[in-house]
Amino acid sequence: MSTRLALSRAYPHGVPAFAAALADPDFHRVKLDVDGTGRIEVVAFEGQDAGTDPGHVRVVLRQPVPPGQIPAVVERLLAGVLVIERTEEWTLTPRRCDGRARVVVPGTPISAGGTMSVVPDGDGSRLSVDLAITAAVPLLGGGIERQVVTGIRGLTGSEHDRISRWLAAGQAG
Repeated sequence: MSTRLALSRAYPHGVPAFAAALADPDFHRVKLDVDGTGRIEVVAFEGQDAGTDPGHVRVVLRQPVPPGQIPAVVERLLAGVLVIERTEEWTLTPRRCDGRARVVVPGTPISAGGTMSVVPDGDGSRLSVDLAITAAVPLLGGGIERQVVTGIRGLTGSEHDRISRWLAAGQAG
């Protein structure tokens, strides 16, 4: 069993600006830097030349979760610091960007996977994410999944702000 999380955010910047951002490894690191410490690590980055259509990007990130942002039931499963490993694969065009995400939490039975897209929305674009979160823990899995979804929803506001700042800076420069 898994718990679904669907999120969608509008941005005043077009798909080409988003495609350029997604082709930059630093964008991925910055968008996930929840606590501003810069501890997000780009483990691997493969990108096809940004001038090609379609472009392709694969990025693997390692993200420590700050203390206090871990559900108590998940904390009991851990032997140390909670680290999330996230892999994103994107196909980029000036008309739309489509991606797949896979997330694992090493040392725990928690994972997630799903799709992402950036499509035109009026004069801007819309980022949509559709994930299935799975906690393979008998009897407790559903509760853990719901807590993880709640935690992710709580982080999306600051992630949205960082994406907005990055896109605005890219458009200005």
